[in-house]
Amino acid sequence: MSTHPKEIAVKKNKIMEVCGTHTAAISKFGLRNFFDGVDMVSGPGCPVCVTPSNRIEQCVVLSRNRNIIIATFGDMLRVPSITSSFEKEKSSGADIRIIYSVYDCLKIASENQKKEVVFAGAGFETTAPAAAVLIKEAYKRKVKNFSVFSMFKSVFPALENIAKSKDLKIDGFLLPGNVASITGSDDFKFLKKPCVVSGFLENEIISAVNILERLIKDKKNKIANAYGYAVSPGGNKKAKKFISEVFDLGDDYWRGLGVIKKSGFKINSKYENFDADKKFCIKPVSFRKDACLCGKIMKGIITPDKCPGFAKKCVPENPLGPCMVSSEGICAAYYKYGESEK
Repeated sequence: MSTHPKEIAVKKNKIMEVCGTHTAAISKFGLRNFFDGVDMVSGPGCPVCVTPSNRIEQCVVLSRNRNIIIATFGDMLRVPSITSSFEKEKSSGADIRIIYSVYDCLKIASENQKKEVVFAGAGFETTAPAAAVLIKEAYKRKVKNFSVFSMFKSVFPALENIAKSKDLKIDGFLLPGNVASITGSDDFKFLKKPCVVSGFLENEIISAVNILERLIKDKKNKIANAYGYAVSPGGNKKAKKFISEVFDLGDDYWRGLGVIKKSGFKINSKYENFDADKKFCIKPVSFRKDACLCGKIMKGIITPDKCPGFAKKCVPENPLGPCMVSSEGICAAYYKYGESEK
């Protein structure tokens, strides 16, 4: 009997690494092709990447108001909106400032009291607590010229969407240790899939995937915590309290996944004076079809090298989508470390 490899159908376990930091680490350490019998796919774990272009466009339009200073982290600077980017607007004279701490926003507001300072923030449960503390501090200080353009999202509804997808058929999840350090490992039990919370070092990822393979083999739908020195079952209760005090969950649009119910962190009524959407009556912007295949890539349907624009029209110097911009973007990782599909 012939045993030619092409005649043997080997089912691989499809494991999704949720976090963009995991994606970058897996690419850096060359782990995507390291595990036999495992198909590692990337999920929507890059907050900049899942932010739709129309939301970024709204903030870009806001930046054209010369009475407004936009404060944001560096990974947002070059993300394409529909017509432009923060980088292009900055080169045209917009006052856009890179910050290294959310508290830089209040310093800028204090030094520029005749101007409005808007923090353009995107992130998951890892960064939402800092934004909540910032808003609470601005409220306490009665800062009048500061607001937040909230693009923060909760990762849980998106994961539930993916776990239930019949098309993706994910066998297990490599869970983000950074998110779990805030939420706790127990908050992921709803997935009802084999899951392992992992750190970000090479040996931590290898160990976590090995544990995950055993869980899949034994058909155990449980959460294993392989990042115990940073993650507890209940998480950081103080950080979770800050989020619940400042934000409500509302329906939100995710690039590649569409509208997901109760997935967006919306500033609640108590702190609405710090909600840039309400403060400036920001008008809706129609969605535009992406020039790249970011959506399919973030759902694990295809790898970046299967996108026609990858490494051709879409390069770090001229990105067509956020996945090529962010340090957590899978396209940026594939490009930087020369990855391709097996």
